[in-house]
Amino acid sequence: MNDGRAAIHCPACQGTVPQHAVQRYCAEEAAQHFVLAEAMPDDHRALVRHIRTLWGGEHCEVLACPACALHFAWPFVAGDARFYNLAYPHSDYPEQRWEFLQTVQALSALPRPTGQVLEIGSGFGYFLRQVSPRWVEPDRVVAVEYNDTARSKLLARGYTALGQDVRSAAFDALAGQVDALFMFQVLEHMDDLGGLVQRLRQLLRPGAHVFIATPNPERIAFNEAHGSLCDMLPNHISRWTPAAFRALARRAGWTMVEHRTEPLRWRDLVRQDLVFAHMRRAQRSGSLANRLAPARAAARAWRWPAHQRACPPGATRAAPAPAWATRCERTSLRTDPRDPIVVTGSRGLNAWAERRA
Repeated sequence: MNDGRAAIHCPACQGTVPQHAVQRYCAEEAAQHFVLAEAMPDDHRALVRHIRTLWGGEHCEVLACPACALHFAWPFVAGDARFYNLAYPHSDYPEQRWEFLQTVQALSALPRPTGQVLEIGSGFGYFLRQVSPRWVEPDRVVAVEYNDTARSKLLARGYTALGQDVRSAAFDALAGQVDALFMFQVLEHMDDLGGLVQRLRQLLRPGAHVFIATPNPERIAFNEAHGSLCDMLPNHISRWTPAAFRALARRAGWTMVEHRTEPLRWRDLVRQDLVFAHMRRAQRSGSLANRLAPARAAARAWRWPAHQRACPPGATRAAPAPAWATRCERTSLRTDPRDPIVVTGSRGLNAWAERRA
């Protein structure tokens, strides 16, 4: 796929990445992951065609950056609205997440914002309900959400709800007004990270707080190595590590203050593995699980689990996609130069560092 004529640069740290694929998928394989040909042949064929259009060809690869360990799709192209409408006809929004609780706890130690608060990928506003009006007045909340039904619920709670890409001109009026930014299970769906960084630098005030959650790459690697579901393109197009977050923070002029990993719950791990392994087997034509899939679809029982169905708006779609991993990562990035340098922790990294000019 790569002919070696052009260097590939990491979307996070911008370092040069070897043109050696960690994984390689074809459009048929990707479409089968989301829509079984045996269950919904017309939708499957339409999705195959559209994935080929997105990729500009038959294949897409996963590359690994040797500097920051970010894994990313190449070509680095996110799914668009048509992709998500075909791949995920049903959208679900989990009411509670580990990262919601972690972020609410962190916010309790911060003063109430005097500017705006921005969440990208708000869904039905389950996180925002936990912080507004307790921590921020509803009229200071701006929610980015493409789903019309979800956006109407956000508006009913007194939030400003916008259905455009945060990089669009619709957000120009927010320049220099945002005190806090939340992106939960969104970043891994987004391309054009350079445009995203540029936009966020314009929107955030000095000293603003940024909270980002992404799926745990170690859990993804475990799934893929043990016959469970793949982290299929072009749904998730990047896998984030602490080093990749630091690199992105440097580009944005931020400091990574703290990094946490959700504790592993073995009961959840076993339960999810049983479901995911069955779903992976169902993708293989001729398997027993695959042969049962059309009957399940006819009975409307063949549906992705709630944490697999939704996809967040960051760049392309309006539903927020929950992490399908048992463990998630939350990164808190601040621009406050007064934080002292402290590093502690074992499972997760807790780091405070001075801001650099």
